[in-house]
Amino acid sequence: SGFNGLPGGYRGTDGTFGNVGRIGNFWSSSEGNSDAAWFRVLYRDNRALDWDGNDKRDGFSVRCVRD
Repeated sequence: SGFNGLPGGYRGTDGTFGNVGRIGNFWSSSEGNSDAAWFRVLYRDNRALDWDGNDKRDGFSVRCVRD
């Protein structure tokens, strides 16, 4: 795909950071509901790609794509 996502981890609602350098959490444009949105998870140690929902107040990475 040509996308090289870096494992930036996340920022929790309490302001703490986690999984920096291990996992890349990227928001999707798909909303789950008014409180949650979908995101993709990229792992540094394997080629797995997961899809999950999470609280919108958490801080995840965003991939910007130019048309």
